[in-house]
Amino acid sequence: MVFVRIVRSSAILFLFVFGATVAGMAQQAREVFGKNRQQFRSFDWQYLSGENFDVYYYDGRRAIANDALQYLELEFDRITDLIGYPPYFKTKVFLYNSLTDLRQSNVGLNKTFYNIGGETDFVKPYVEVAHIGTAQELKDELLFKISDLMLNEMMYGGNLKDIFQSALLMNLPEWFVSGASRYVAHGWTAEMDDYIRHIIKTRNAKRINRFSDEEAALVGQSVWNFIVERYGKSSISNILNYTRVTRNEERSILITLGVNYNQLINEWHKFYSQMSETVGQSYASPADSLKFSRGHNVTTEFTTIKLSPDGRYLAYAENDRGRYVVKVQDLATRKEVVVLSGGTRVIEQRVDYRLPIISWADANTLGVVGVKQGQYTFWLYDLNTKTKLPRELDRFSNVRSFTFSANGRLVVLSGDFEGQSDLFLLSTRRDRVRRLTNDSFDDLDPSFIPGSNRIVFSSNRVTDSLTTGERKSLGDLTNNYNLFVYDLDTTTNVLTRITNTLSNDYAPRAVNDNIFFYLSDQRGIINLFKYDRSTGIYTQVSNFTSSIREYDFNYEQSTLAITLRSGMRDDIYLSRAYNLNRSVFTPATRRREMQQVKVLQERRKQEEEKKMSVKDLINSRLKEAQGNTDTTTVKRDTVQVPADTLITIDSVTQVVKKDGAPPVKQTVVNTDNYVFEDEAVKQNQPSETFLNRYMKAREKSRIIGPFPYESKFSADNIVTSFVIDPLRGLGFLLETQMNDMLENYRFYGGIMSSIDLRNADAYAEFQYLPKFIDFSARFDRKAIRWDPYRDGNIYHYSLNKFEIGGALPITDRLRFSANVFGALTRSVDQGVVSFPINPPSAEPISHYYTGLRSELVYDNSVTTGLNMIEGTRGKLRINHYQGINDPDNSFSQVTLDVRHYQKIYRGIVLAVRGFGGSFFGRSPKQYLLGGMDNWAFNQISYRGRDAEGNENLLGTRSQNEDILFVEFATNLRGFQYATLFGQNVLLMNAEFRVPVAKALSNSPVSSNFFRNMQLIAFYDIGTSWSGPPPFNSGTSVRIDRINSGPFQIDIKNFLNPWLYSYGAGMRTVMFGYYVKFDLAWPVQNFEVGKPQFLFTLGFDF
Repeated sequence: MVFVRIVRSSAILFLFVFGATVAGMAQQAREVFGKNRQQFRSFDWQYLSGENFDVYYYDGRRAIANDALQYLELEFDRITDLIGYPPYFKTKVFLYNSLTDLRQSNVGLNKTFYNIGGETDFVKPYVEVAHIGTAQELKDELLFKISDLMLNEMMYGGNLKDIFQSALLMNLPEWFVSGASRYVAHGWTAEMDDYIRHIIKTRNAKRINRFSDEEAALVGQSVWNFIVERYGKSSISNILNYTRVTRNEERSILITLGVNYNQLINEWHKFYSQMSETVGQSYASPADSLKFSRGHNVTTEFTTIKLSPDGRYLAYAENDRGRYVVKVQDLATRKEVVVLSGGTRVIEQRVDYRLPIISWADANTLGVVGVKQGQYTFWLYDLNTKTKLPRELDRFSNVRSFTFSANGRLVVLSGDFEGQSDLFLLSTRRDRVRRLTNDSFDDLDPSFIPGSNRIVFSSNRVTDSLTTGERKSLGDLTNNYNLFVYDLDTTTNVLTRITNTLSNDYAPRAVNDNIFFYLSDQRGIINLFKYDRSTGIYTQVSNFTSSIREYDFNYEQSTLAITLRSGMRDDIYLSRAYNLNRSVFTPATRRREMQQVKVLQERRKQEEEKKMSVKDLINSRLKEAQGNTDTTTVKRDTVQVPADTLITIDSVTQVVKKDGAPPVKQTVVNTDNYVFEDEAVKQNQPSETFLNRYMKAREKSRIIGPFPYESKFSADNIVTSFVIDPLRGLGFLLETQMNDMLENYRFYGGIMSSIDLRNADAYAEFQYLPKFIDFSARFDRKAIRWDPYRDGNIYHYSLNKFEIGGALPITDRLRFSANVFGALTRSVDQGVVSFPINPPSAEPISHYYTGLRSELVYDNSVTTGLNMIEGTRGKLRINHYQGINDPDNSFSQVTLDVRHYQKIYRGIVLAVRGFGGSFFGRSPKQYLLGGMDNWAFNQISYRGRDAEGNENLLGTRSQNEDILFVEFATNLRGFQYATLFGQNVLLMNAEFRVPVAKALSNSPVSSNFFRNMQLIAFYDIGTSWSGPPPFNSGTSVRIDRINSGPFQIDIKNFLNPWLYSYGAGMRTVMFGYYVKFDLAWPVQNFEVGKPQFLFTLGFDF
């Protein structure tokens, strides 16, 4: 029972938060690292407020924020009804103009995603959404972020009671919540279909708990989709709510569906296996011999591929977690050159895998669009001279695609300007831009038709007339994309429609005025199609089993280049003899068939609504909680450019202007019941119905603002735990972190006290993070009551320290910081407490310091689970304390801590740590080598002297404030604290970590104890010394002093300078805390000592 009480009352929190640790005795294994964010600009936030959401925006994007808010309010009832949970608080949505801007946010920086043992994280109703270029993508982003937030709040706590209970008891598999979020937001998607078909054929898909990150989300989405298809939509809310109560997903599935977990997974696997077999009968994978890309990382995606006009080169762009490279390969010689590289690999941040974008201006000039320091930039690269000509595209928040005209003088670009995805014409010779379209519809993938001034592009517009009228709401914009042609030489406002389907047709490439190639999901899998305008015939050209992501071709040479995804891996395939005139037919996938049935049902419903009375229609709409069905009046002629300012193909010397649209006639588009085959725009219709006016007035009454953003602080987490200090014994720890919604201003505070309340540490820190340089101010207080021999001699030591400084983020993973500080130390010798009973307090001895602390921190690590880390991190630190009232107290310190975590197989990791440190100056301090952090039943060595005769600081009977600066060098298992000591230290740890459940189990593990269990083998080695390094002679000197009567005898021991130990251990979760058990065999002076059992608390080494 005593052991159980100790386990339940003892824990240590390992927070990966920059600067948020207690300023207690330095124990090196608990070093703090952390990542950074780079802010290249400032954000002046405002917000609009609705009934259930507040939407924050900047740069005058009020119209987009208003659209987003209206759309979310319309979707709120659908989402809450589907999951069966209304949120406790109004949700704050921060709307960023692009992913580039979002990457500058501090939200979630260094968040502890896996915590246990006293830490409680609060689920806050804040989400960040990036407008990545199109209305459809914005809708998808909004729905996913809101769905994910609501489900996490539902599962892990909407009120304080739920939060604390879930922190201890809730442990759901990764696919459960992330998959539900994807399904609630997106439903049944082509991406999910492609991935499930792949894993059904290539992996043991039934082991769904083995999947992680994006794979777990896709698998989970497919499971929830199967549940809906087989058991109905109501099953979602039933399972989620039972899981919230029982805290066990398998039991909830059994209760709600009547089938056990394994049976459900078997049915799920059979459901998708049958669909995969059907697809396999009509579709085929490209031959492995056609694979062009080899040897790249699984995290690398190919953003664009382009064949040169003469077919000699293939240019392609790679993006590996934000680090991009543009390469050009000579297809004849296979010689490859790097055209451009940039960016940095990011961790736990969203990556814009659409960048960089490339296109050929001519056979030897390549255009590239990417991001540099938060700004879109356009480069022209000459293959002959190997020179780059940069140009900033500061007008655009997003750039989706671009192509050159035949002579390379003009560029047509699809970009996001002021929240609209429109087409723009750029001159390559001058800084001139002409806006071609200006409306709410998305205009994507423009390209010139060879030999003409016409542009073919993809758009979700419902009419072939250009409009600049009233904005259409997000809910009114369709997700069907068709192909259109824009003529640069015409002054009319009418486009030419090329395709007219219910599918998504995009990425068009024209061979001539009549033949167009494009990608389409018409049959459920995105493949290559051809349309011949002279005959009006659509032809399917390819039938690949996976959706084509990017493509290019050379029609004359029958060359086709494509990128396909197999599972989560991108590959480029290149065929030099592909028949681009072939015709194939494939049946629609089941997902596509279901979508077509849904469209027909919606149209039938709309037809029935037309027959209803206005009163019945109003009641029906309000009952269904559907939104505005705006029949928008639109104006013709978007941007009329006078003839004398037109950019032509043959001349780019004239000035380009942007003009507004003149007043024109109005036409009406019935978007609620639009028939694609009927392209006539009816005239003289009433602009709005009574229902539209009523619904719009109802919506607008719920939206108020804008209001300025206010930095309101709230608690982010609370830590209540216990610590085991080598000098002060068992103590309790209270910590909290507070910040504003954007986490630009952070406050950390904490206190640690021994159980007898005679020793205490306290700290408070404020961080200012909205600018490129991060600033901080911090106060620390440390108090030690020291009675080492328990003989009644009491010493009181205290350290008060205040520091301010700044940190410069060099990259997202590398930063340099410098802080100046002032410190005051006090020491009091209270003498023997037993006599006299009330002894007078001695005068305190005070010392004043000023100094500098600088650090270089690198962190490329990823936390994949509880005490499961991959990657590399390190810290170089330099400290200098300058004595003010006594310069002889000055000292300096240099330390280096480097750690690498190498993944081997399925969570098995080899973790290696190296640490070195040195004190120097007039008054150098000591490192005490040995022991472990938070070691229960620990032992301390008080005796001995180093080679220079310096006494072990812990054994000093006289007053000595150096105890405030001593550093314990851990971990060296099997040895006491301070077994070796000195002004220098070297230490290495190696652990082979095997997570039992993840590495060995093929079925879900419900027990926290077994799910988080790790078995390890370890090896520790270290040494500490003063004076010259003992390595040359292979010996170190330790002096033991023996007092015998009036004599003192110093015995010099010449020993092996290295202490090392080896052994095995186990880590797991017990009683809500992460505990470590180790059995170590110490080796000193080549002699193996008795094995020692160690019980500690905490993470990592």
